[in-house]
Amino acid sequence: MKNIQRVTAILAIALAAMSLQGCLTSVVTAPVKIVYGAGKLAVKGTAAAVRAVVPDGDDKEKQDQQADRKEQQPEQPQQQQTTP
Repeated sequence: MKNIQRVTAILAIALAAMSLQGCLTSVVTAPVKIVYGAGKLAVKGTAAAVRAVVPDGDDKEKQDQQADRKEQQPEQPQQQQTTP
């Protein structure tokens, strides 16, 4: 009879431990997500401050993007003009 109670107690403890693993995961990952979010905001703020101090960087990026677009567009054949 004592053996059955021990086995039942061990199974109950094992079942409880397995069922709480999901809760443990969420408890552990919640602070990590908060720190990640705060770090992400700090990086965005720093990048905005750098862009404000160095305003020339945006113009260069726009010029590079426009040059890339021109290279990617296929050239259109020119039509021959006829004079009346």
